Amino acid sequence: MDKLFSGFSSGIEVVPSQFFEELLPYISDTAELKVTIFAFHLLNQFEGDKRFLLRDDYLEQEAFMEGLSEDPQEAEKILDQGLTAAEERGTFLKASYNGKPIYFLNSPKGRNALARLEDGTWIPNAFLHLSVQTELFRPTIFKLYEENIGPLTPMIADILRDCEKDYPYEWIRDAVEEAVTNNARSWRYIESILRNWKENGQHGSY
Repeated sequence: MDKLFSGFSSGIEVVPSQFFEELLPYISDTAELKVTIFAFHLLNQFEGDKRFLLRDDYLEQEAFMEGLSEDPQEAEKILDQGLTAAEERGTFLKASYNGKPIYFLNSPKGRNALARLEDGTWIPNAFLHLSVQTELFRPTIFKLYEENIGPLTPMIADILRDCEKDYPYEWIRDAVEEAVTNNARSWRYIESILRNWKENGQHGSY
């Protein structure tokens, strides 16, 4: 029996309605379906208006690749099959940069990014692409706050962004856990924990 799902830890995240209405009914290939759905997740982890995907973005996700096949070589073959199918259907727009294929979602922003790449007015490396730098299955700091502390307001979001610049994610996660354990669910309390760890070097990973 496959691994039993324990349930969602957060609410529904947005996937374009056109996917369900104009794509899903016609996708019969499992590889294409998995690659397409996972693309939405990946693209939501990156920053900027000109988001793109690399083949490596999929390869770096062990759980995803193992879900394609337990045989690494077979998994890569299935991945390539899915990427090709998504491109041929028109879901992805494919280009080449520095000898590597890159993929854009066939959306207004994706089409604009591709056009600017092709006319030389945009260079992908000039924009932040979080591949390799981020653990994509890790909850974002925003989800961490919403699931454990309370609703996310614009002011809190700004504070959290600044906090990520000053402290490692693991510190923030542990500070939130300590706040929940002590029934002190406030950002002020969490921030005091982080400040104390930084000043006194008490966190285990310091």
